[in-house]
Amino acid sequence: MRILTTFKQETLKLLKKTRAWLGPILVFVLIMIAYPLTVELSSQNLSDAFYPVLFISCLLVMMLATEGIFLEDFEDGSLEQLVITGNSLYQSIIIKIFIYWLFIGIPISILGSLFNVGSGNTMDSSLMLLPPLMITTYIFLILFCFGNALSLTKGSVLGTLITMPLLLPILVILGKLTTAILFNINYFGFLILLFGILSIIIFIFPAIISKIIKTHLE
Repeated sequence: MRILTTFKQETLKLLKKTRAWLGPILVFVLIMIAYPLTVELSSQNLSDAFYPVLFISCLLVMMLATEGIFLEDFEDGSLEQLVITGNSLYQSIIIKIFIYWLFIGIPISILGSLFNVGSGNTMDSSLMLLPPLMITTYIFLILFCFGNALSLTKGSVLGTLITMPLLLPILVILGKLTTAILFNINYFGFLILLFGILSIIIFIFPAIISKIIKTHLE
């Protein structure tokens, strides 16, 4: 019951902040539309170069989406109230991150797959692209939340700088995944690797984030 109540509260809270979830999606759409209009490439080169632009765009959008994700709750005392009343801060953080992924991560994953077709790639490659996009946006979201928790009272730039070294291995895997999609070589191997990374950090990092936030509250 407590989980459902928290889920409802966090959902309503995010829905009221339209700019917090709609803004990143619109930024993603703008990048995807602007990209082919601002480069001089043939249709073949455009389709090949689409994947790096897509993954970097997802990274930037997730960074934008998580800016100040805990700041409002920290400033209005909501996080402190959770700790004082004995409610699970860890549980609330997991739910908050999941809701942000539902409202932002899933839409841009679907849009990214659709733009993949528009860039000249096949429908099959778009279907192959959707699962890693959904996993990757969740990973980006968790890692940026970790960075924002560390820099909760010091500005989001510091959190981004701290998070970037953690993101580099993911970007390397995504580069290999691009080759796997283009040539249909070891695609499921890289997909399982991404899912394995997500399955590890999805519960560990919220625990770390909750400890960091409690440190800020002390």
